[in-house]
Amino acid sequence: MNSGDSRQNELRTRPTAALVRAAIIGGVSLALALVLGRPDVILVGLPLLVWALVALARRTLRGEERAVVDPQQRVNRRSIEEGGTAAVTVRTDPGVLTAATLPMPPHADVAPRHGALAGDGEVQLRISAQRWGKIRVGPMHVLVADALGAYRAQRTLAPAEVQVVPASTVLDAPVEVPTPIGVSGVHLSRRRGDGTALSEVRAFRPGDRLHRINWRVTSRTGQLHTNATFTEQDTEVLIVTDTIADIAPAPWSDAEAPTSLDMTIRATSAIARHYLAAGDRVAVFDIGHLIGPVPAGSGPRQLRVLTTALSRASRDAGALRPARRLRSVRSGTLTVVCTPLLSRDTIAQIGVLVSHGADVIVVDTLPPSIGDTSVLNGKPLRIDGKVSDRFWPEAWAMRRLLREKTVRELREAGVPVTAWEGPSSLAPVLLSLSAARTAPRMRRS
Repeated sequence: MNSGDSRQNELRTRPTAALVRAAIIGGVSLALALVLGRPDVILVGLPLLVWALVALARRTLRGEERAVVDPQQRVNRRSIEEGGTAAVTVRTDPGVLTAATLPMPPHADVAPRHGALAGDGEVQLRISAQRWGKIRVGPMHVLVADALGAYRAQRTLAPAEVQVVPASTVLDAPVEVPTPIGVSGVHLSRRRGDGTALSEVRAFRPGDRLHRINWRVTSRTGQLHTNATFTEQDTEVLIVTDTIADIAPAPWSDAEAPTSLDMTIRATSAIARHYLAAGDRVAVFDIGHLIGPVPAGSGPRQLRVLTTALSRASRDAGALRPARRLRSVRSGTLTVVCTPLLSRDTIAQIGVLVSHGADVIVVDTLPPSIGDTSVLNGKPLRIDGKVSDRFWPEAWAMRRLLREKTVRELREAGVPVTAWEGPSSLAPVLLSLSAARTAPRMRRS
């Protein structure tokens, strides 16, 4: 680094108020002792004068400059998962007392607890994310001083951003799909071809592969037989997210309770991770256009692209976004709709997907704490121990009862609806779809 750059990165220190007061009091007491001829007066300010002289001599004898290196802020991880931790390090010159104070970001914990720490030339604070999204780290206030506290300087560092992606929840569910439509993969197809799952042992035909000859049956029957297998295919999974509105619990309820957007994002991340691990192609279409469309892809790169897109979604409390419509979908596509089932546009979109021949599953992401129907049985709402006259719980309870009609109609139309309750939410639905796929069917004459 040249001298010009070093001067730009220097932080000018100034005498502290304590040094100024010590010098003034010590000098005044010395002057009064000389003027009044009373040596005992100097004892009043002698300790302060000695401290000031020691601080000045220490700065001069050690050859310390009047400036220190400008504090540098570094975040070790720009992207973390929910529950993960990022470290924020502030570094100056060795031997310089460095104190850093960090504002408490929402939905995150800071260690030390109050966001303030001091150290010798370097301090490190840790931020633990409790919810997906963006965490604004800073602006951080940094104070540097010498060991005696005689010279100091302060600087406010620009804030940094940490991306928090949804937690890597692993679904406790099978990977079978009702209708594989790809070329190769892990899903067992109904049609016969190259694969590993045995379909039948039959007589050899021209064109059969020689390595599939069943020599045991051939030797027993005296006629050449071969193993017929089912093909194995991948599929395309389309996750439709409903971000038209973020439905939050009541302000007086648990502050850490998830909103409908939280549950939608976490369900989308878990489902995408589940099928990408199986080698399928996963795409995302957002009805509310908060996340933005993610084209179909597969592999670890697609998972990074998808989780990054999910974490960039912003929360606008109470904001309603216009609905977007999916124009077409490939027949046989496994479509998972993550929605609180409150918007007519979303319900209409589910009907369109079914009419296009997609295998549709609806994941209900309305938080269970919203619309508790027990208030309709005369149970009063209490806030801080007092009975409230608000009608919010009753209104949401009535809305949940009306929503049950929509759920019932979807199920009667053959669309399974399951509430998102964690990694095991989709297991019963996928198992029932797999059973329905392999069940015997009546053949029409």
